[in-house]
Amino acid sequence: MSEQEFRVELVTRRADVPLDAKQWNALVAVNETNTVFQTYEWFDAWWQNFGAGRQLYFLIVRAGDTICGFAPLTLRRSPFGWRLLEFAGTGNADYQDFILPTDKPRQLQAICHFLRARRWQWERLALANVPSHSSTHAALSAAGESSGLQVVDEIRVSCPTLMLAHNSVDVRHMIDKYSLRRPLNWFSKRGVVGFRHVTSADEISALLPAFFDQHRRRWRTVGKYSLFSETRQMRFYETLAGALHARGWLQFSVVEFNGEPIAFHFGFDYGGCLTWYKPSFETRYAEHSPGLLLTRQLIEDGLKRSRRELDFTVGDEAFKGRFSSHYRYNLNFGVYPGGVTRAIAVFVRDLRRFVSGCMRRLRGAAKSRADLTDSRLPAPDRGSA
Repeated sequence: MSEQEFRVELVTRRADVPLDAKQWNALVAVNETNTVFQTYEWFDAWWQNFGAGRQLYFLIVRAGDTICGFAPLTLRRSPFGWRLLEFAGTGNADYQDFILPTDKPRQLQAICHFLRARRWQWERLALANVPSHSSTHAALSAAGESSGLQVVDEIRVSCPTLMLAHNSVDVRHMIDKYSLRRPLNWFSKRGVVGFRHVTSADEISALLPAFFDQHRRRWRTVGKYSLFSETRQMRFYETLAGALHARGWLQFSVVEFNGEPIAFHFGFDYGGCLTWYKPSFETRYAEHSPGLLLTRQLIEDGLKRSRRELDFTVGDEAFKGRFSSHYRYNLNFGVYPGGVTRAIAVFVRDLRRFVSGCMRRLRGAAKSRADLTDSRLPAPDRGSA
């Protein structure tokens, strides 16, 4: 197929998107990247709750009359006033990509030519959380060069995962260590511990408010902001829960102690992969590690049900490193229609890297001083303890 055979169409109204759930998900299923975050159900739930204030900029790629790919983009004003194109789902989706299952380089080239011809409509295409194993970055760089668009790399984000299917003996050995059994032992000695996936739609709806409240209280104890302080976020999770539960992709799990929910996990079971998304735990039991108990139970359940992996997705939190066996990465990068906007982007990126490097060095110096001070303190008198 030559690139002239690909035709790109712009859809700006949700009702005019010429794909139903079956057609959409059929393309996702054979796409190079295929995650729950790219499904029709995810897009629809997100758009219902976050579409206000954004312009849909949905690109359809056709070969003749056949839809062979699409890019679910939106257009909004950034805080700096730039006209910003980005994937629908940005801010909530841990993996994003173009849905171009066949002849991706040429389809991206057609998209780049389309965007270049409409460069007055936008100033930055901000692509976040594109998996590094996707060919999108390389193909888009090549396509952009031929069409006058320029790619600027920004940051790379780690995505730890625990491989289960071909690593079951080692995983079982890990979760059977005393340090990981300790929370279960503590609760079991004092009552009845249960772990289950909530399978009733009515019970999911009934338990979501407790999950939101638990999450808010947990983060309040460390002086941080909970996602569920925002009504829109709670509504999004409620909408998403209903849509994904209907497809069998939601995994809403609960750890109970004497009938009381002491930890929740709002995650997904899609394509043989368990996806870590949003956990919470009861702060009254924080010293006995209900979050650790939850993680162990999720891993054990994944082994029992022969899931391929438990993907911890975006972020390098310490607990993820404790459980992970493999690291993937997401790429964040921008595409720009002109040299001026690209130059500004490069300056801002380099400034952020410089400031980040300075902060790391300052933290390192402060830690070194603290360690030196501690080393000079007299050893405690253990006989008087």
